[in-house]
Order: sequence, then C-alpha cells, then structure tokens
Amino acid sequence: MDKKLGEAVKAGKFAIVGVANTLIDYGMFTLLTRFGGVQVYLANVIGYACGMLNSYVFNRAWTFKAQDKFFSPALVKFIVLNLCMLGLSTGLLYLFYDLAGLPELVAKAGATVVTLAVNFVCNRLWVFKGQKS
Repeated sequence: MDKKLGEAVKAGKFAIVGVANTLIDYGMFTLLTRFGGVQVYLANVIGYACGMLNSYVFNRAWTFKAQDKFFSPALVKFIVLNLCMLGLSTGLLYLFYDLAGLPELVAKAGATVVTLAVNFVCNRLWVFKGQKS
C-alpha cells in the first residue's frame, strides 16, 4: 500500500476509534455531571479514563496492528501520553469553562477537539511507532 494512503487509512481508523472514545468519555462526563452530581474535573478524569481504555484496546489491535504483548512498553508509553493528554484536556476545560465561562458540555467539546489532534500525532510517532500496517 502506498505510504501516504497507508497513513491516511491509519488516521481514518484512529478517527473512528476516537469517535467511540469520545462518545464514551463525553457520555460518562455527561452522566456524571448532569445526573450523578459529580464535580466537573472529577467527571473529566473518570470519563477520560474510560475512553482511554477503549482507545488502547482498539488502536493497538486495529489502527496500528501492534504485535507486542498487551502489557508492553507501548502500554507504558500510552499511559504516559494519555496522562499528559488528560492534563491538557483538564487545563483546556479550566480555560474554557472557568475562565471563558462556556457551558460545561461546550467546554468539554472544545478540549476534546484539541486533544484528539495532539493524541494522534503522539500515538503515531511515539507509542505505536514502527508497527506494521
């Protein structure tokens, strides 16, 4: 497969998995804040963690076709990266929600868009670098 096409396919798969992750994350966030009375930042951590687990499982197996064991150096990199992305997401949530005064769900959506782009690049170039197409 042509290298550019292969990268486009990976980006497309990553986006599909990302939509599922986002639905899980955003759904948990919404349930916890709207119906569970959970504080916004705690709900962000819980929702993000649920989406993160889904992300590792599906990106590892489907998007990047990792051949190493589930519990591998890639998992450690993935966790480190996603802790950074959680920090970025929470920082953006603070910026959009507390400082800019946007509604919580709009603020969460804005934070999600930014972290999705950064997350793909870092997963491709660091976490799953060198995996077969």
